[in-house]
Amino acid sequence: MNPELTILIVTWNSWADLKRCLESIRKASVPACEILVIDNGSEDGTPEKLQREFPEVRLERNATNLGLPAAVNRGLREVRGDFVMLLDVDTEVRPETPGLLLEFLRAHPEVALVAPRIYTPEGEIEQTARNLPSMMSGLFGRQSLLTRLFPGNPYTKRYLLPENLGRKDPFAVGQVSAACMFMRRGLADEAGPWDEGYRCYWVDSDWCAQVHRTGKAIYCFPAASIVHYENNRAHKKKSPWRIRHFHIGAYRFYRKHRTLGVLDPRAIVAAVALAIRAVVMMVLNELKGDSPARAPVQPTR
Repeated sequence: MNPELTILIVTWNSWADLKRCLESIRKASVPACEILVIDNGSEDGTPEKLQREFPEVRLERNATNLGLPAAVNRGLREVRGDFVMLLDVDTEVRPETPGLLLEFLRAHPEVALVAPRIYTPEGEIEQTARNLPSMMSGLFGRQSLLTRLFPGNPYTKRYLLPENLGRKDPFAVGQVSAACMFMRRGLADEAGPWDEGYRCYWVDSDWCAQVHRTGKAIYCFPAASIVHYENNRAHKKKSPWRIRHFHIGAYRFYRKHRTLGVLDPRAIVAAVALAIRAVVMMVLNELKGDSPARAPVQPTR
């Protein structure tokens, strides 16, 4: 008999993160479920350590790092559960979260995708349950300087929906983060696969746009929560690889969903603007060090 729930995790050279995530799942109140890990060609011994320390986990290995979208697509093809909880490897699940999300999705067939409230290790809410990005999101995004300097500006408010931060009841949004997505197994067939033209960043926004085209809703359910040890968070020094692929993904999303194609003047302007922004960010990034980490705290609801 197939399990009711599959917890799907993609990993690449992230044993410490994966171990923390799996230990939190062991403590969670979940129905009969399978845990499926897609290893994207790790070279740090992750597969061997996983099989030794978590024998209950089903492991599927890619020979090389195919990127996040391809690994997720493989996982969605191979899950056995009726419901799927997709988790980033750098997350920690609160014990009640899988059961709460499962109960919510069972009760709401009109909802295609639901996500919990996501907290930083310091207990702050990640504003990832928000509207789909627009042309102005590059300037007024979640981690942008303008948003930090002018948090009440209308562009940021329209995108990040700060009025929802204090809500306790479930609410509809344009997109949620791939840090945690809870869905029915058939959603991948309805919405289509993840776009493998992305390497990692913005593919979750892209897939949420595909989900909306099915005519069903995306929700955030604040009573459930996870902690996200986000590698790309604000004030943390980022590698040139991350900066480059963040901007490549932003361009791909904008061109795909907001223009008529690569020759559309809006796409050309976006390509130039994002290239300049990426170069500036790389230069500024080299001039700073990581901010001191604050002690993790338990999230509050």
